[in-house]
Amino acid sequence: MELMITAKLRTALGKQTGKLRKAGSLPAVLYGPKTKAVALEVPAKEFGKVYKSAGENTLVNLVILGQPAQKKVLIHDVAKHYMKNEPIHVDFYEVDLSKKIHAKIPVQFVGTSPAVKELGGILIKNLTEVEVEALPADLPHSIEINIEKLATFDDSIRLGDIKLSGDVKILGNPEELVAAVQPPRSEEEIAGLDQPTAEAEKAAIEAVAAEPAKEGEGA
Repeated sequence: MELMITAKLRTALGKQTGKLRKAGSLPAVLYGPKTKAVALEVPAKEFGKVYKSAGENTLVNLVILGQPAQKKVLIHDVAKHYMKNEPIHVDFYEVDLSKKIHAKIPVQFVGTSPAVKELGGILIKNLTEVEVEALPADLPHSIEINIEKLATFDDSIRLGDIKLSGDVKILGNPEELVAAVQPPRSEEEIAGLDQPTAEAEKAAIEAVAAEPAKEGEGA
């Protein structure tokens, strides 16, 4: 199902965008290789639903009120409030459907590793996203990586092991580690990790005890 979001031309600029957000809209901008930058505003709730489904690598139909043609865009960048982590500004990138682009696709690990389940190992996820090259319409929403092949501590999944359908090319070093399983720590290793902490705490207590009393204290 194609995703769609409705926008309208924005006249509120600069400090005026604060009033826009209070009214339930987000300031946005549309641009692209053949598109002159256009200031827009989009309903915050509508954008939130679309962004949750699309992320930043799925094509979205952008409808600008008063303009006849829909635009194929990617949600290129979302600025968020530093405390609330809520969107405060959106960039829409109008793509050329005939030209390949680079995009970072999130990784989803699926399945159960025997080395984790049966041997008690620790799953190491070295990558959270993979950069690919593809036509905008061919971009995958996510890349699933099955970790069932990680049966021993010697097994690993490298970038070159990932196979994608269609004309999607994975970029990067094929030998880059994606996932592996680390053996569980021994009791000696755990004790060794705790020791520096205990020594640091002891040193801090001794340092405080050795400090001269401040004027007016201890009298």
